[in-house]
Amino acid sequence: MDKNIDNSGFGTSVTEKYARFINKDGSHNVIHVGRPLKERNSLYSKLINISWWKFLALVFIFYFFINFVFALIYYFFCIPNLMGLIQGSNWQNFQEVYFFSAQTLTTVGYGRISPVGIFTNTIAASEALIGILTLAINTGLLYGRFVKPKAHLKFSHNAIIAPFKENTALMFRLAPIKNASLSNMMVRVTVSLMLKENGKLINKFFNLPLQINTLDTFVTTWTIVHPIDEQSPLWKMNFDEMTNKDLEILVYVRAYDEDFSSTVVKRTSYTHEEVIFGAKFKPAFYEDPNGKGSIVEHHKLNEFEPVELQSNL
Repeated sequence: MDKNIDNSGFGTSVTEKYARFINKDGSHNVIHVGRPLKERNSLYSKLINISWWKFLALVFIFYFFINFVFALIYYFFCIPNLMGLIQGSNWQNFQEVYFFSAQTLTTVGYGRISPVGIFTNTIAASEALIGILTLAINTGLLYGRFVKPKAHLKFSHNAIIAPFKENTALMFRLAPIKNASLSNMMVRVTVSLMLKENGKLINKFFNLPLQINTLDTFVTTWTIVHPIDEQSPLWKMNFDEMTNKDLEILVYVRAYDEDFSSTVVKRTSYTHEEVIFGAKFKPAFYEDPNGKGSIVEHHKLNEFEPVELQSNL
């Protein structure tokens, strides 16, 4: 264990209850407290990174909310100054001003209803300005979401301890998804262990040497292999020891996305609960019987079968 990392960026303090450093989706499992409100979140970053359904839901909610607010203003203060409005019941009047608000916000302006007077015109002009600004912001956010490069990679759910040469090895798999065109792949794996030093429990981090940590082109599956030998911090470590030491395997992948001409990054982690002892991965790709190329079966990325381990564990 002589390859200890002192500047991991996660610190060394240990809490009574273990919490993983990196979530399975690659996000950091960190909660920041004690910051002023203005420093807590970047609104742009939040809107760029939330899921599509949440983003679209926010757009629609904001659209209907702004329309509703201006419709109330028109309903209570401006009905006599809206020329062309067909008056009826209270509900019909509200419908009229609501859709007039929608036409003003989007600058459609069909023309049947038009404002009269300085107050009503000011309200309508203000709403039109908000509509123009909202359209510009939404266009920028949509563009940012579409062009933001992402590492389209899928990892096996579990890491395994499998036979390897005369000993064993830690292995996990990954595969490209969504027709990703990735090259210059680089993988770095770090293990976190809770160890006792000077009577105090601390988190220690160790780089794990890999059999292969770079690829020029990535088109099928890739099994990452860390040989467990005398130099490995995992040497002769069984499942109970991994559990007692709160083992977590931190994975960092960097690649060049040829479609976006940009470098992309992907992270994930495996806790001791996600490490399977005595297993080997089943083949996930094979040659097409018709000779048209290789077939990758993504649903088999995490499939494994039990095997007998070497005696070093």
